[in-house]
Amino acid sequence: MKLTIFLLFLLGGLIVLVSAFSFPDISQCPPLPQRPPPESVHDLRPDDIKVIAAMGDSITAGLAAINVKTDNSIANYIKHYNQELVETFFCFEPYHNYPVDQLNAAQTGSTSSGLGDQVQYLLKYIGPNTPLAHEWKMIHLYIGYNDISAHCLPGMTPVNYGRNVYNNLKTLISNVDKAFINILSVQHFNELIQIPPKHPGYVKQFADKSINVHDHECICCSNGGLERMGKQVDMYNEQLKEVVARLNRELAGTIIEDLLGIKRQKDVAIVYQPLDTYSVTVPVDSIR
Repeated sequence: MKLTIFLLFLLGGLIVLVSAFSFPDISQCPPLPQRPPPESVHDLRPDDIKVIAAMGDSITAGLAAINVKTDNSIANYIKHYNQELVETFFCFEPYHNYPVDQLNAAQTGSTSSGLGDQVQYLLKYIGPNTPLAHEWKMIHLYIGYNDISAHCLPGMTPVNYGRNVYNNLKTLISNVDKAFINILSVQHFNELIQIPPKHPGYVKQFADKSINVHDHECICCSNGGLERMGKQVDMYNEQLKEVVARLNRELAGTIIEDLLGIKRQKDVAIVYQPLDTYSVTVPVDSIR
């Protein structure tokens, strides 16, 4: 099943990529030919997606980012094929504000323990008995920076992180249907921290040069913490893999149900997407 999900997602991605490379801009790509509605979550095309939602921390919330409508993004690609897309926006405020963030439930500073609030926020708009309940959804989760930045504190362990993610995704899945859930791995941000010193001007410095922002935003980064953080990232990502595998087993149903052709209760798929790019090898302006 996991292989099928992966291949279908890859095929969908290739359609977008081929179009993008065939034309200077996605806006010039022709519409997809009409077809009957998808039979299941394993039969989705970009034009089937009506809703994009997200959960996470400041990375997902888009703190200090600039909203450029012409950016290359999943949302902009999908919107080209479905102009009725209900999508996410940046969430700059320290609370949920639907007119501003739409379906981006991410909160700056959030750890995995705050996912429950984000799930409940999304369910108000895409859960049972909502106008979007029966529309096809793509839901992204990217969280973990703040958990790992505090890994040296009591209770901030990979196991607790995995438990938080599992329990809250379980709640989400129990209350949504027609959903493709995309779980992004935590990137090795211990590599990203090495970039600013090598590229003066990449990050604006404080007037007081003695201030090290990492001492404030990453309590466990000092005194050799970066090396430990790299190891923690691997451990946290292993937890994410286990969570996705466990939820897929629960969604798959039994062999007997498959043999009898019994329809699954939920038309939901969940996948794990690894972000394994070695950051220091990427041109610095590409991750500005």
